[in-house]
Amino acid sequence: MKKTTLFAALMSLVAVPNLILAQESQFPPIPSAPCVAHRGFSSIAPENTISSALKAIEVGAQGSEFDVYSTTDGVLFLNHDGNLKRTTGVDIACSAVDFPTLAKLDFGSYKGEQFKGEHVATYDEALKTFKGTNTRPVVEIKANGFEDKIVAYLQKYDLVETAIVIDFSAARLKKIRTLEPNLCCAWLVSFKVAEETPESMAKKIIETCKEINTNVVDVEYHAVSPEFLKILDDAGITVMCWTVDNDDDIRNLVKMGVKSITTNRPDAVLKAQAEAAK
Repeated sequence: MKKTTLFAALMSLVAVPNLILAQESQFPPIPSAPCVAHRGFSSIAPENTISSALKAIEVGAQGSEFDVYSTTDGVLFLNHDGNLKRTTGVDIACSAVDFPTLAKLDFGSYKGEQFKGEHVATYDEALKTFKGTNTRPVVEIKANGFEDKIVAYLQKYDLVETAIVIDFSAARLKKIRTLEPNLCCAWLVSFKVAEETPESMAKKIIETCKEINTNVVDVEYHAVSPEFLKILDDAGITVMCWTVDNDDDIRNLVKMGVKSITTNRPDAVLKAQAEAAK
C-alpha cells in the first residue's frame, strides 16, 4: 500500500508538465523578442520616454519594455517608480497626479541637458510610436484598475498579436488573459535564489502559469540555469529574463538559449546574440 501511494505521488509530479503541454493549443503565439530594451534604451536616454523608445527602435531591439500607471483623471502614462521624484524632481505619487499637472513636468533633464523638456509619454503615444516598426511593445502594468484600457488600446492599434503584457500580479494577468485571450502575457517573478532550487522555482512558476492561463514567464536572470530552463521547457513554458547588463552574464544567458533578454544595454545583447549565431 505504501509503495502504491509513493508511486502515485511521483506520477502526479511527473504529470504536471504534461498537463501544461496538453493545454498548449489554447495559448496565443509568443511574439519573438530576443532582445527587449528595458524602459526603452534607458542607458542612453531617459527611461520610459518617447526618446528612449525611439532609441530602442533605432538600435534594432525586437522589444521595448515600459511601465504603465493611470492618472487620477484616467490617462495612462509611462513611469516606473510609484513616485515621480526620481525622474521629474517633483515629489508626487503616480496614483495622485492628474494629467494637467503631469503634462507640465520635465522627464528628461535628470538624464542630461540634451533631454531637457522631455514630456511625459502617454500609453497611447507609446503604442503609436511602436506601431508599424520591428520593435514590439512589452507592457508592464504597475497598478490595479485599468486592465481594460491596457487591452483596449492594444486592440485599437491592432497590436494584440504583436505585444507582450507582463506583470508581477498573477491576478491582473489572469484578468488580461480573460479580457483578450489572443494576447501574450508573461508572469514577472524574482526569487531569493540562495533559498531555492531550480526544481522549487520551476514548480512555483508552473503552478502560477496554470492559474493565470499562460505559458510565458519573465524571471529575474539570477534564477536562470540549464536545469531550470530544461524543466520549464519540458512543461511547455517559455522563459524570458530581466534585467541583464553585464557582458559575461549576457553571453552566458545567450549560450544557455534564453528566448528573450531584457536589458538597459540592447546594443550589447544584440551584439552577443549576433556573435553566437555565427
